[in-house]
Amino acid sequence: MAFPQSHQQELIELAEITGISAVPGVFRIILELLALQVSPEDIYILLKQISTRSSSQQTINEGAHISTEK
Repeated sequence: MAFPQSHQQELIELAEITGISAVPGVFRIILELLALQVSPEDIYILLKQISTRSSSQQTINEGAHISTEK
């Protein structure tokens, strides 16, 4: 089950209004996962894990950048 483009755009606009920023492709993937009957809780856990890893990787990269500037 695919969601109409208008619904995808509405989701993106709603997210922006609430202060959630993400690439539009992320919202499309979330909608596809929901259409595949993946539970919202599982999607939440996945996004939280990805976010944590991304933050950790960014911190590591920033540390490496700072140490090379010295």
